[in-house]
Amino acid sequence: MANFILLITVILAGASFVSYTAQDIAAAGYGENWASDACSLAPFACQNPQLMAYVSGGFAGLWILMKFVAALRD
Repeated sequence: MANFILLITVILAGASFVSYTAQDIAAAGYGENWASDACSLAPFACQNPQLMAYVSGGFAGLWILMKFVAALRD
């Protein structure tokens, strides 16, 4: 379960980074081909990529807590 939480954390962090970058690139007018496509496919992600980063941080904290509890059990 802890490995699944870590996987979700990495995926959300990557998606947040890509959507934040795509949002900046689309706003600046550079590379509109992939940035506008990414923002049109996931408009919620481009409107507020910080939410994905916050959720990723929460999952990272949960993963650390799970590893700590598992270490205490051993």
